[in-house]
Amino acid sequence: MEYKIKINEKVYHVDAGLPDGLGCTNMLLDEKARSVSVTSFSDNYLHLKVDGQAVNLFTARTTEGIWVWVDGRARLVENADKVERRKARGPSEVMREVTPPTPAAVVRVLVEEGQKVVKGQGLVVVSAMKMEITLSAPYSGIVRAVNTNVGDQVKPGDILVEIEAHAEED
Repeated sequence: MEYKIKINEKVYHVDAGLPDGLGCTNMLLDEKARSVSVTSFSDNYLHLKVDGQAVNLFTARTTEGIWVWVDGRARLVENADKVERRKARGPSEVMREVTPPTPAAVVRVLVEEGQKVVKGQGLVVVSAMKMEITLSAPYSGIVRAVNTNVGDQVKPGDILVEIEAHAEED
């Protein structure tokens, strides 16, 4: 079967073959051959081996697509054939807050109001299903509000940190 998936802003072409009888699937990822095996620990927790290299994944399905956490970093995976072309955001439409992608407990708050942050800097660490996830700044700016504390139970849509982007980031 052939697929086009979008991870962050990059589109990958995937041609997934049939299982080879050893629990592996041979596939082409952007025309490079890969051997892949998957073991499911639960609905959202997978063990994946790609060309013999192992990694544990945590997933959460949302209306945007499937969020996949690998080594504490989140990536949005979408079906590229179904992703509508989106208009570029204008300055007033830039997101200014950070929200968790899954129900979780706040473990650490790494920033405070008025602090300057850079794109990718950790802001809040949450724990979901015994995995810690660091929520990072989507762009550089100044923290305008921290709306959570250690121990809080949070869910998608809860605004944990509000960031005012630098003018050049808009």
